[in-house]
Amino acid sequence: MRGLRFDFLVAPSLKAIADGGFVSKHGCYVIRVFSNMVANVTRETFQDCTGYECFYNSIHVEDYDDKMPLLQAMLFVKEVFAVWNMSKPGARMNAIIRADACSVVVKFHVDRPEEKWLSDDIEGYESAILSIDSAEDLNFPTERTL
Repeated sequence: MRGLRFDFLVAPSLKAIADGGFVSKHGCYVIRVFSNMVANVTRETFQDCTGYECFYNSIHVEDYDDKMPLLQAMLFVKEVFAVWNMSKPGARMNAIIRADACSVVVKFHVDRPEEKWLSDDIEGYESAILSIDSAEDLNFPTERTL
């Protein structure tokens, strides 16, 4: 990531999604903008709340910024975590960024010790995977501080 600059702003459309916050749905937390998504699934369709949340809280960042989707994904995660930490202090949220040659996808789920989304074998994924939790320091360096 050397040379990557973080002194950009998150795309306004992604910021609007983050600023909308979360709603509780079937004991799970769903990004408000996605909460009314029409889908032929119920909470019972999934093994656990983590799967349900990752289904709803999934966004293809290249649909919002196709020039710098990985950078925008990281900035978006920072915005979502800021909103989450203000509304649910002490509760941890996880973000998973998956990047390949075609897309950058971000998923969010509440950190539950008995549930997980990622495999223990992170090296086994074909795509690049980054997992971040809302308790981590996301004060990215800017060009001026590198």
